[in-house]
Amino acid sequence: ARTNERPSVLCFGEALWDMLPEGRRAGGAPLNVAVRLAQCGVDARLLSRVGCDADGDALLNYLDSVGLSRQYVQRDEAHATGAVRVDTSNPQAPRYTIEPMAAWDFIDAEPYLRRAGQPIEVLVFGSLAARRAVARQALLTLLDRAQLKVLDVNLRPPFDDAATLRLLLERADWVKVNEQELRAIGAATRGATSIEVLARSVQASYGLAALCVTLGDEGAVLLHGDDIYRQRAYAVRVADTLGCGDAFLATWLAAMLEPLDPAAALEQAAAAAALVASSAGATRAFTIADIRQLVAAQRRR
Repeated sequence: ARTNERPSVLCFGEALWDMLPEGRRAGGAPLNVAVRLAQCGVDARLLSRVGCDADGDALLNYLDSVGLSRQYVQRDEAHATGAVRVDTSNPQAPRYTIEPMAAWDFIDAEPYLRRAGQPIEVLVFGSLAARRAVARQALLTLLDRAQLKVLDVNLRPPFDDAATLRLLLERADWVKVNEQELRAIGAATRGATSIEVLARSVQASYGLAALCVTLGDEGAVLLHGDDIYRQRAYAVRVADTLGCGDAFLATWLAAMLEPLDPAAALEQAAAAAALVASSAGATRAFTIADIRQLVAAQRRR
């Protein structure tokens, strides 16, 4: 059940099909994060756009199947539902080929603002959804109305425009990145080879209240205000890392909003990522009880 004191979260951006070697799976970081937040008991909403096509129908049916409202998923008559070809030949580093234009590039903020009728308490948004002008403008409109703004950096060449990324970083309060993304953002920081030094520089440059850096099998580092927290990775047999970052972000955010101590939030996030990594694809279902069980088992080692 939802913890009533926790704010609601709006996840903005792409809802699409991940085309995997074994078949297609519902995906898109905002969709995955919204599903995971709901599994953690958070009132999560997805603002996206799909085509008026069979793929769009199937995505909406998927949302129904996982109990996530389709209320704010728009339909587009002119553009197809998005798809991404995923190469998982290297399980530790999936490669993505993203269609250059899709329905989610045309998300409109106005229908949401008319229908929602309440403030945006927490807005989760990714850098990929800002790749084209229409959705980018919708996002900027929502950012003006959001109380807490959480940026999930997803640098997917060729959709990794530096100016757009800077614009989003300047608007964010909390940011989640992986090591490669952190180094890309902080490339101008001369001589900073340490993750922690580089992260502190990026945090200061953009005035971020929190910056979380995922480091794969090296764990994660969280800068929260003036404090720094470190978390080792959980030892699991990795099937692939698809969706690990989304599970990490959602679980970390849910815990921070509870609110838990930042160290405990980071610990739960690492456990969630491990659960996803241990099975193929991004959609393995788990509960907060599963996360806590893995945390407890790790502590006993």
